Amino acid sequence: MVLTMAAVAASKGIPVDRLEVQVEAMTDVTEGGQRTRFSSTIDLGRGLTDRETRILFNSARQCEVHKLLGGRIEFEEKLAGNS
Repeated sequence: MVLTMAAVAASKGIPVDRLEVQVEAMTDVTEGGQRTRFSSTIDLGRGLTDRETRILFNSARQCEVHKLLGGRIEFEEKLAGNS
């Protein structure tokens, strides 16, 4: 998320004095299985216009990690052969 915001800020010439994200993960067990929710608090520092803040906030919300974690995730494990 921070790397995405930094790249967007650099490409659009947005001067940032801080890009900090704190992420908290909460896991619930429901009848349908286990569900994990991520809550992020984004600190963009001071001095940004409303437009610059929206641009960086939206870039954080649409980063590649969100795309990976947004859908159903499955894990597959394999042992490597003994060659």
